[in-house]
Amino acid sequence: MTNVQNEADRLVDAYLDYLAKAAEPLPAERRTELVAEVSAHIDEERAAGVSSAAEVRAMLARLGDPDEIVAAATDGLVLVDRYRPRVRGREVVTLLLLLFGGMVLFGWFIGVYLLWTADRWNFKEKLLGTLVWPFGFAGAITFLEIEAALPTWLEITVGAAVLLAPLAMLAVLLRTAQPARAAA
Repeated sequence: MTNVQNEADRLVDAYLDYLAKAAEPLPAERRTELVAEVSAHIDEERAAGVSSAAEVRAMLARLGDPDEIVAAATDGLVLVDRYRPRVRGREVVTLLLLLFGGMVLFGWFIGVYLLWTADRWNFKEKLLGTLVWPFGFAGAITFLEIEAALPTWLEITVGAAVLLAPLAMLAVLLRTAQPARAAA
Protein backbone atom coordinates (compact mmCIF):
# COMPACT_ATOMS: atom_id res chain seq x y z
CA MET A 1 0.00 0.00 0.00
CA THR A 2 2.86 2.36 0.77
CA ASN A 3 4.31 1.93 -2.72
CA VAL A 4 0.90 2.67 -4.30
CA GLN A 5 0.54 5.71 -2.07
CA ASN A 6 4.01 6.88 -3.02
CA GLU A 7 3.21 6.50 -6.71
CA ALA A 8 -0.01 8.49 -6.28
CA ASP A 9 1.90 11.19 -4.37
CA ARG A 10 4.53 11.34 -7.11
CA LEU A 11 1.83 11.79 -9.76
CA VAL A 12 0.23 14.64 -7.82
CA ASP A 13 3.60 16.29 -7.14
CA ALA A 14 4.58 16.06 -10.81
CA TYR A 15 1.24 17.52 -11.90
CA LEU A 16 1.48 20.43 -9.45
CA ASP A 17 5.12 21.08 -10.41
CA TYR A 18 4.14 21.23 -14.07
CA LEU A 19 1.21 23.52 -13.23
CA ALA A 20 3.53 25.87 -11.33
CA LYS A 21 5.98 25.97 -14.25
CA ALA A 22 3.18 26.55 -16.75
CA ALA A 23 1.86 29.41 -14.55
CA GLU A 24 5.21 31.24 -14.49
CA PRO A 25 3.98 33.98 -16.91
CA LEU A 26 1.20 34.89 -14.46
CA PRO A 27 1.72 37.52 -11.77
CA ALA A 28 3.10 35.90 -8.59
CA GLU A 29 -0.09 36.41 -6.56
CA ARG A 30 -2.33 34.90 -9.24
CA ARG A 31 0.10 32.01 -9.80
CA THR A 32 0.14 31.17 -6.08
CA GLU A 33 -3.64 31.42 -5.90
CA LEU A 34 -4.11 29.14 -8.93
CA VAL A 35 -1.76 26.45 -7.64
CA ALA A 36 -3.43 26.63 -4.20
CA GLU A 37 -6.91 26.24 -5.76
CA VAL A 38 -5.91 23.21 -7.81
CA SER A 39 -4.02 21.73 -4.88
CA ALA A 40 -7.06 22.16 -2.62
CA HIS A 41 -9.26 20.45 -5.22
CA ILE A 42 -6.82 17.54 -5.42
CA ASP A 43 -6.73 17.29 -1.61
CA GLU A 44 -10.56 17.19 -1.51
CA GLU A 45 -10.68 14.41 -4.11
CA ARG A 46 -8.03 12.40 -2.28
CA ALA A 47 -9.83 12.87 1.04
CA ALA A 48 -12.99 11.56 -0.65
CA GLY A 49 -11.25 8.29 -1.45
CA VAL A 50 -9.10 8.79 -4.54
CA SER A 51 -5.98 6.93 -3.48
CA SER A 52 -4.62 4.46 -6.04
CA ALA A 53 -2.30 5.58 -8.80
CA ALA A 54 -4.95 4.74 -11.42
CA GLU A 55 -7.58 6.77 -9.59
CA VAL A 56 -5.18 9.70 -9.25
CA ARG A 57 -4.35 9.54 -12.97
CA ALA A 58 -8.06 9.62 -13.80
CA MET A 59 -8.63 12.54 -11.41
CA LEU A 60 -5.74 14.52 -12.94
CA ALA A 61 -7.09 13.79 -16.43
CA ARG A 62 -10.47 15.18 -15.34
CA LEU A 63 -8.77 18.31 -13.99
CA GLY A 64 -7.24 18.85 -17.41
CA ASP A 65 -3.97 19.90 -18.93
CA PRO A 66 -2.10 22.38 -16.70
CA ASP A 67 -1.40 24.61 -19.73
CA GLU A 68 -5.13 24.86 -20.41
CA ILE A 69 -5.86 25.59 -16.74
CA VAL A 70 -3.35 28.45 -16.83
CA ALA A 71 -4.76 29.78 -20.11
CA ALA A 72 -8.26 29.77 -18.62
CA ALA A 73 -7.02 31.48 -15.45
CA THR A 74 -5.42 34.46 -17.15
CA ASP A 75 -8.60 36.57 -17.06
CA GLY A 76 -6.96 38.94 -19.54
CA LEU A 77 -3.96 39.46 -17.26
CA VAL A 78 -1.36 38.24 -19.72
CA LEU A 79 -1.20 36.45 -23.00
CA VAL A 80 -0.08 32.95 -22.13
CA ASP A 81 1.39 30.74 -24.81
CA ARG A 82 1.51 27.03 -24.16
CA TYR A 83 4.45 26.30 -21.92
CA ARG A 84 7.36 25.15 -24.05
CA PRO A 85 9.87 23.40 -21.86
CA ARG A 86 13.39 24.32 -22.74
CA VAL A 87 16.30 22.01 -22.38
CA ARG A 88 18.24 23.09 -19.31
CA GLY A 89 21.97 22.87 -18.78
CA ARG A 90 21.59 19.65 -16.83
CA GLU A 91 19.90 17.93 -19.77
CA VAL A 92 22.60 19.16 -22.18
CA VAL A 93 25.33 17.79 -19.89
CA THR A 94 23.42 14.51 -19.53
CA LEU A 95 23.11 14.02 -23.28
CA LEU A 96 26.71 15.01 -23.98
CA LEU A 97 27.96 12.57 -21.34
CA LEU A 98 25.81 9.79 -22.80
CA LEU A 99 27.30 10.45 -26.23
CA PHE A 100 30.92 11.27 -25.41
CA GLY A 101 31.29 10.29 -21.76
CA GLY A 102 32.92 6.97 -22.64
CA MET A 103 35.96 8.95 -23.70
CA VAL A 104 36.31 10.46 -20.21
CA LEU A 105 36.92 8.51 -17.01
CA PHE A 106 33.48 7.70 -15.49
CA GLY A 107 31.85 10.24 -17.84
CA TRP A 108 29.28 7.87 -19.29
CA PHE A 109 28.36 6.57 -15.82
CA ILE A 110 27.75 10.13 -14.64
CA GLY A 111 25.59 10.71 -17.73
CA VAL A 112 23.52 7.62 -16.92
CA TYR A 113 23.13 8.78 -13.31
CA LEU A 114 21.98 12.22 -14.46
CA LEU A 115 19.58 10.59 -16.93
CA TRP A 116 17.96 8.39 -14.28
CA THR A 117 17.65 11.21 -11.73
CA ALA A 118 16.14 13.69 -14.21
CA ASP A 119 12.41 14.36 -14.32
CA ARG A 120 12.39 15.00 -18.07
CA TRP A 121 12.21 11.42 -19.35
CA ASN A 122 10.00 8.44 -18.56
CA PHE A 123 11.25 4.92 -17.78
CA LYS A 124 11.34 3.70 -21.39
CA GLU A 125 13.32 6.73 -22.55
CA LYS A 126 15.78 6.33 -19.68
CA LEU A 127 16.22 2.68 -20.59
CA LEU A 128 16.81 3.67 -24.22
CA GLY A 129 19.44 6.23 -23.18
CA THR A 130 21.18 3.64 -21.02
CA LEU A 131 21.15 0.68 -23.38
CA VAL A 132 21.75 2.24 -26.81
CA TRP A 133 25.46 1.57 -27.22
CA PRO A 134 26.69 1.88 -23.69
CA PHE A 135 29.58 4.32 -23.49
CA GLY A 136 28.18 6.28 -26.45
CA PHE A 137 30.50 6.80 -29.37
CA ALA A 138 33.45 5.32 -27.47
CA GLY A 139 31.54 2.04 -27.16
CA ALA A 140 30.51 2.19 -30.82
CA ILE A 141 34.07 2.83 -31.98
CA THR A 142 35.40 0.02 -29.79
CA PHE A 143 32.77 -2.34 -31.22
CA LEU A 144 33.76 -1.38 -34.76
CA GLU A 145 37.44 -1.96 -34.05
CA ILE A 146 36.92 -5.49 -32.69
CA GLU A 147 34.52 -6.74 -35.36
CA ALA A 148 36.64 -8.44 -37.98
CA ALA A 149 34.95 -11.70 -39.02
CA LEU A 150 32.08 -10.05 -40.90
CA PRO A 151 31.88 -9.68 -44.68
CA THR A 152 32.65 -6.14 -45.86
CA TRP A 153 29.07 -5.27 -46.80
CA LEU A 154 27.77 -6.42 -43.42
CA GLU A 155 30.60 -4.64 -41.62
CA ILE A 156 29.63 -1.37 -43.32
CA THR A 157 25.94 -1.87 -42.54
CA VAL A 158 26.57 -2.77 -38.89
CA GLY A 159 29.13 0.03 -38.60
CA ALA A 160 26.66 2.62 -39.86
CA ALA A 161 23.96 1.35 -37.47
CA VAL A 162 26.36 1.35 -34.53
CA LEU A 163 27.46 4.92 -35.23
CA LEU A 164 23.94 6.21 -35.92
CA ALA A 165 22.31 4.57 -32.86
CA PRO A 166 23.66 7.15 -30.37
CA LEU A 167 22.49 9.98 -32.64
CA ALA A 168 19.02 8.45 -32.90
CA MET A 169 18.94 8.09 -29.11
CA LEU A 170 19.97 11.75 -28.78
CA ALA A 171 17.18 12.83 -31.14
CA VAL A 172 14.55 10.87 -29.18
CA LEU A 173 15.71 12.21 -25.81
CA LEU A 174 15.86 15.80 -27.08
CA ARG A 175 12.38 15.53 -28.60
CA THR A 176 10.83 14.10 -25.47
CA ALA A 177 12.62 16.21 -22.81
CA GLN A 178 9.68 17.71 -20.97
CA PRO A 179 9.25 18.46 -17.29
CA ALA A 180 7.64 15.99 -14.93
CA ARG A 181 7.57 13.05 -17.35
CA ALA A 182 9.35 10.70 -14.97
CA ALA A 183 6.17 10.17 -12.98
CA ALA A 184 4.01 9.66 -16.06
